[in-house]
Amino acid sequence: VIPDCFLMKENATALDFAFKLHTDFGKNFIKAVNVKTRMPVGKDHVLEPGSIVEIMAGK
Repeated sequence: VIPDCFLMKENATALDFAFKLHTDFGKNFIKAVNVKTRMPVGKDHVLEPGSIVEIMAGK
């Protein structure tokens, strides 16, 4: 179940997505995880159409 969907601009990164969710997620970004492959991706990873990522952030 995917609770929310966000439309991102072309060439948006995982960090851009974290900031779109909440400023604190962007500021405390650790990594993102591709939900389909369970592979970690970095803050500069460019999201592709249909990407589903989970954001990991510190406190």
